[in-house]
Amino acid sequence: MDSLYYVFHIYWPVFFVTCSLLYFTMYILIYKFTTKILWPMRFFLYPSNAAMMISISMAFATQARKIYNNQSIALLSDGFCKYIGPNFCLHCYNLWTTFGITSCMINLHMLYYRTMCLKHLDPKKAERWTLMYSLHYLFPIAFQILMLIPPSNHMEVHSETLQFHPDYDYTPYLGFGGYSLAQKEYVEKTAMFLLVATFYYPIVGSYWKHQAMTMLKTHLSSNTSKVTRVMFQTLIKGLNFQILLPMISYIPTTSIYLFNKVTGEQFFLSQYIITFLGTLPCLLDPVVQIYFITPYREAVRKFFDGKPRQVETTNVSWASRVVT
Repeated sequence: MDSLYYVFHIYWPVFFVTCSLLYFTMYILIYKFTTKILWPMRFFLYPSNAAMMISISMAFATQARKIYNNQSIALLSDGFCKYIGPNFCLHCYNLWTTFGITSCMINLHMLYYRTMCLKHLDPKKAERWTLMYSLHYLFPIAFQILMLIPPSNHMEVHSETLQFHPDYDYTPYLGFGGYSLAQKEYVEKTAMFLLVATFYYPIVGSYWKHQAMTMLKTHLSSNTSKVTRVMFQTLIKGLNFQILLPMISYIPTTSIYLFNKVTGEQFFLSQYIITFLGTLPCLLDPVVQIYFITPYREAVRKFFDGKPRQVETTNVSWASRVVT
């Protein structure tokens, strides 16, 4: 086996354990350390972290190495899914992407909600506009449906991979499969969707962040303390940064895909790095949340300092409460 196989054979368990600890910490922080002023955040943070945890579990189940052939795409899975079969591995891989997209949508939804609550001080009107955002969730649903039809011919993928790459050692991957010719066309279409998402997330997120930061200066009550104002600004900046996190995965993976498409060749490192890049936002996402959500950061800091936590009891206006 090549040296990269052994590197990632060690990396995947470390990745899964680290993420599990981080997200378990997030659930504790959301449940125990969300102050009353930040109460609405829970309705976004719980599903966002749940979607990301499912995505992480699916990534660990597959531990895929991706090989582009002429007529197919092989998924060489080294996770436990390989003991169940290539079809199960394929579904796990698709769910990894689907729930990753869903988590990004929820984070963007949260920023949109905060912006609408500042723009429309009437809570019912803000909630009505926020509900309209839910149409965005049709995109990950459509992505998953497209990847389910048509079914893949795994034997065809297996044979073509052995034919074009006879020098590889396939022993650890058992009876691998992947996307056959019929499904490859759908993969290419969904790749275009991911390319659009690469630009959509940062552009829309940055616009809503700018709108929210501008309205924060005028829509908060004059009784709102400077500390609370700074906390809201930090939250909005942090969520915008969180929305940008997937770019460290989308941009290079899309570039690699386009390179393969144009040249018809795939450099060896990209077989492993495509899935590796997809794990980076999963690792960084809870760290960003803990750092930019002030009560969570203070709770973690005081835990390591051994100091008791003081609960915030600040009274604020409707706009400052619902902005989060």
